[in-house]
Amino acid sequence: MTARRRTIVPPVLAGAALSAAALLVGCSDAPEVDGALVYAQRCAFCHDVEGQVGAAITAETLASRSDEATLTRYLRLAMPYEAPGTMTDAEYQATARYLLETRGLADGSGEGGAVLEQTTTGEGR
Repeated sequence: MTARRRTIVPPVLAGAALSAAALLVGCSDAPEVDGALVYAQRCAFCHDVEGQVGAAITAETLASRSDEATLTRYLRLAMPYEAPGTMTDAEYQATARYLLETRGLADGSGEGGAVLEQTTTGEGR
């Protein structure tokens, strides 16, 4: 009977762990990622400190990637500089949204791809 218990218990425990993981994956109550915090922790050192590796991130530098989906894809492929692809999808998306909103390129609604019309004169930037 002892040998039988050893062969049954591990699969039962594995099944319980798998069930618990499946329940957690389906939860949507996870806190929203704060793009400003991610930027401060992972991006600001290179982009906000004069003389560092990264260029200043302005509306002009974001102009070619001014919708959230495009900017998120770029960030995932290229950032952070020393370790691209090491952030979660939620962190990349929150960072892209933060950058677009704070540089005046998004309407702040949080809707993916919501981009304001840009002026070509560069005034007010």
